[in-house]
Amino acid sequence: MSRLKDNRKKAYTEQDWDMVIKYGELEFKQHPQSIKILNDLAIAYFNKKDYDNALICCDKIQETVPTDDLKVLSDKYSMRYMRYNEVLGEIYYLQGKDKEALEVFDRLKVLGPYFSKKYSLTAAILIRQKNYKGAAKEYADMLTHCPRHFQTATNGLLDLVDIDPLNEATFTTLFHIYSEAKDIQNVIVSYESMRKKGMASKKFLYILIHMYSCTGKYDEAMKVAQEEIVKQPDNPYLHIFLSRVYQSLMEFSKAKICIKKASALDKQHEERYRSFYDVLNKNLRSCEKKLLESINMHLKDKQCLDAIRDSEQLLRNVPDNKSYQTVFLKVIEKSISIFLAEENIEEAVMLTDRLVTLKEKYPHVPVQVEVLKKRVADKRITVYEDMISREKFTGDQLNRVRYELANIYLAEAKDYDRGIALLKDVAEAGGQYGSDSHYLIAQYLLENKDLETAEIHVQEYSKISCTDDRVKSKMYDLGAACERAGLKHQARGLFNKISASDSNFKDVKNRINTLKQSSGSGREIPEAVMVVDICESSRMMDLYGDGATYLIKNALEGIMFPIFKDNKSSFTKSTGDGFLVCFPNQKGALNSAIQILESINTYNSGVGDGPQIHLRFGIHFGEVRVMPDGDRHGTNINIPFRVEGLKGDDLVVVKDGISREEFTLIDRIFITEALYTAVLNKGNFNIRYLGLFELRNITGMHKIYQVMTGNEK
Repeated sequence: MSRLKDNRKKAYTEQDWDMVIKYGELEFKQHPQSIKILNDLAIAYFNKKDYDNALICCDKIQETVPTDDLKVLSDKYSMRYMRYNEVLGEIYYLQGKDKEALEVFDRLKVLGPYFSKKYSLTAAILIRQKNYKGAAKEYADMLTHCPRHFQTATNGLLDLVDIDPLNEATFTTLFHIYSEAKDIQNVIVSYESMRKKGMASKKFLYILIHMYSCTGKYDEAMKVAQEEIVKQPDNPYLHIFLSRVYQSLMEFSKAKICIKKASALDKQHEERYRSFYDVLNKNLRSCEKKLLESINMHLKDKQCLDAIRDSEQLLRNVPDNKSYQTVFLKVIEKSISIFLAEENIEEAVMLTDRLVTLKEKYPHVPVQVEVLKKRVADKRITVYEDMISREKFTGDQLNRVRYELANIYLAEAKDYDRGIALLKDVAEAGGQYGSDSHYLIAQYLLENKDLETAEIHVQEYSKISCTDDRVKSKMYDLGAACERAGLKHQARGLFNKISASDSNFKDVKNRINTLKQSSGSGREIPEAVMVVDICESSRMMDLYGDGATYLIKNALEGIMFPIFKDNKSSFTKSTGDGFLVCFPNQKGALNSAIQILESINTYNSGVGDGPQIHLRFGIHFGEVRVMPDGDRHGTNINIPFRVEGLKGDDLVVVKDGISREEFTLIDRIFITEALYTAVLNKGNFNIRYLGLFELRNITGMHKIYQVMTGNEK
């Protein structure tokens, strides 16, 4: 009786479905109520495409345990024996019984990350039913709950783009996938390259436009859409995509034109385009309401420039609206009065000049232009110096006055000493104008060859976040000035920071390449580098379901991370099915590996009907490059990855080494000659010499050693 069970389980592990059926049927005669036997039989019959018998097994299970609460059943029988539900759902799907299949897959969702087909097959059914938005959601849920199947989710979404290019949810989900994989920029570069060569299909063009939009690069999205419209003038989808870009930029008038054009090109689906138009009008009304509220709030808080910006946007949305024209001019008039009351003469002067021009454009709006012009005589230097001497303001208000006065001295009055002195006061005080003051001082000092002092201010300016185009432009100009002055390391730092935020900004890539030195970027330090990999993770996932790898990795993290901490690791990151870990101390790396294997051996002894953990370690010692974000790079990072995955066939047998028959497959610690030499006299380690190996893309033959722990298999 026990032998039948052992034979069935062995056959299941080996995926020998004929033997599973043979032993399972014999065993079932003795245990006709066994859910586990029926589960394995259902899977075996399904893989043999004997759907009738597979269904019989599933029906018997449901008769034996009629509950639909799979969480209760999984707690009782384990997750492995819930797979019959996936079999049942897939058979219904193949038979076209969509309703029954959806019910099964919906019931499976309570099990979380297990049985990923519940998402992909549900999506396939929804596509069959033309519910494309629902299908996109299923792939999004699959990405969330079963991230190992991101390629399946990605491929499904790519197919959805072909089926229904106007389903915005599809593109949003694709963007989420690429963001999680940190692959957005690679996707954009790849698709742009294909587009420029004329090799990009419509699907990839659509995705490229949306990737640009989702990353806030609306100018690039607009450019692609407009260029492709020239090539494909009869393609209505491109006009809809361009409309969405315009709406993101709040250019609703242009967006309306695009929707009308799309509708004219595709009269067969005119109703759908009307829905886009309705959405646009709803967004426009909502935007107008928010802008009016924002304008009133900004004026109340005396945030004049923000109020002006919003009133400009309001008028762009509806250019011919006379009420909004009046709002615009009245906001400027009110702002001038506020600036005059605050003695902000410069802003008042500029706005008065603008009001004169606008009054000519909108003569129907009553504003007091002449009265305001008399109040803003050009007394800025006198006014600002008086404010400073009387200590009228403090904090950011004082810094604003100093900063504006310094700009006047530098640009108009040509009193450089006074201008720089004011900027130094602002830079020392910090606050809102501190960074810009460092920028202006650095530019002045670089031009006057005071490089040592200039470098201090360059470093201070480089600390700010490189986000908007204004900062990027100033950082670029400062980098160029540093390069001209010979401060190449500072120039390289500024250009690298710009590139990290926007690699396509101006010619920053060429600037960086020109400035590269042999040492490259980052600093180099000696570290022991460990790579640990989970053995046969793909096979375990096939045998025990999608959640097996996650359970194993969670258990492994619980074991390893405290050990890494105790041994003072300096860097840790996931590699998918394992980890890359660095240590400042070679002995610490080796002790960690040994302690982990001992803990894993204890863990495995307590595992019953489920996956055990088996590991491979590769450890090396050498100089590694530490990047600004802390990540590690360089040849000495690549070496332990090669060592961890060595096979017996790779061994070159030498004297004093081992034979291929003695080669250990799992639960092993392989180390390089560099690490062996470093720890030779630092601990009582049992180390044997294996022989010589070639390491892919690493020049020469390499001596490899094994640390023996007694846990090898």
